[in-house]
Amino acid sequence: MNLFQIVPEDFFKPLTSKYKTTYIDCLRLIYNTYKTELSFGVDKEIIVAELEHYFDSEPAAEMVFDEDDNEVARDSRAKANAIIRRLKDSGWIEYELANDFKVKVNLFDYAATMIESFNKIIKNEELEYQSLVSQIHATLLNQDGYAKPYEYIIKRVLENTEELMVGLKKLNTNIKKHIDAITNEKSAGEIVQDFFVYHKDIGSKAYHRIKTSDNISHFRSSIIEKLSGILNDEHVFKRALQGYMEIEQVADQAKAQDLLRSKILSIISAFRNYDDIISEIDYKHAKYIGSAVARAKFLLTNTNNAEGKISKLLAYLSDEFNADDTLNLNDELDDAMLEIFNIFPQGFIDSDSLYVVPISKKMSLPEVLGDKLGISEEERYLRKLAMQERSKYRFSRKNINRYVETLLKENKAVLASTLPLESKRDLIRVIFISLYGRDKKSIYRATPLDETTSVNNFRFRDFLIERCE
Repeated sequence: MNLFQIVPEDFFKPLTSKYKTTYIDCLRLIYNTYKTELSFGVDKEIIVAELEHYFDSEPAAEMVFDEDDNEVARDSRAKANAIIRRLKDSGWIEYELANDFKVKVNLFDYAATMIESFNKIIKNEELEYQSLVSQIHATLLNQDGYAKPYEYIIKRVLENTEELMVGLKKLNTNIKKHIDAITNEKSAGEIVQDFFVYHKDIGSKAYHRIKTSDNISHFRSSIIEKLSGILNDEHVFKRALQGYMEIEQVADQAKAQDLLRSKILSIISAFRNYDDIISEIDYKHAKYIGSAVARAKFLLTNTNNAEGKISKLLAYLSDEFNADDTLNLNDELDDAMLEIFNIFPQGFIDSDSLYVVPISKKMSLPEVLGDKLGISEEERYLRKLAMQERSKYRFSRKNINRYVETLLKENKAVLASTLPLESKRDLIRVIFISLYGRDKKSIYRATPLDETTSVNNFRFRDFLIERCE
């Protein structure tokens, strides 16, 4: 099904006319009139009165509707009736005759959805990220909802997650929009003003909040864990599958299972990919701040040093070129102006250009290696023995396991305080025995005790060394 199977073909016609701003204002006014009603239906006279009041507050100018043989509406009531008639013809509203024979104006459901979108765009309301995340988290923690997991949990979590990700993408796009704005020709004052607008609307509000109070990471691990639990719990997933097939009208159980699993995995993936979106937002935020500051600094440079003089010259050349839209760098200009920076058109690279031709290096044969390089067999043997000796006394896992195996040959368990402690090396060995004893790969287990012992002025917390069963 496409959009124009739902809305009439002339639905967008008022929004493309010369009075499109007036139509938008009137649609929003009509929509607000329905707020106190039980439905999107209200007496036509009330709507006409509201629109008449709107036109009374606007400049008194006649409205000429070209589409109806140049119909002219001069007073406010005529304008209100003309607007209502065209909205009805375009499929935004319809008339209904009530029991008291009064005509009611009903707003179509799709028209109400469209006007809600207009209001959101115009108000530019900022998304509360943490409220959405906390709702998702609270929904997953609600044990009563697991009686019908899809209806009460998964469907709501999916909708909130989509709204959250759309909000983050909007923030990402808004930052890009401000980056594009400063690439246009603007004065230093406009750039600074644009910078403060950005700082107020994005830098100090949305961006700052997602990095502090609205940070999704506070709830992300718990959300992913709960969603994974739904996938892995056979009974919960079965109930969710039944709800999904009933709500979404999917008769094939195998297809419904794949679709439901895909929806849950998409939510998990969205929260796992959150860092990627934030990284891009961080990059664009830093890029905007840096670009705005650098551009403003350049335009504000007004000194007599080299940088200031170059800035003035570039500004002068820019004004000269902008004075004539047909002028470009390839046109003939005053030679004195071109010699300022030695600018000249260059279509290709040749031997007379600024391109530096690389100097090729000559290839030569490598020298023959001598017979005396390397070490003798006797020296290699001695070095091998030295390495084996060092390896023998290293505190590796293998050597520690061998040492403990010797200790536990006749005893099932021994205390660390009974081991020989004559030197620092002995103490280091005890430390490694304690460390390796906590690893499953060791042949023994080190269990800490509450007692602190002292042996030969070495004081440490005693532990029990026992063989693993």
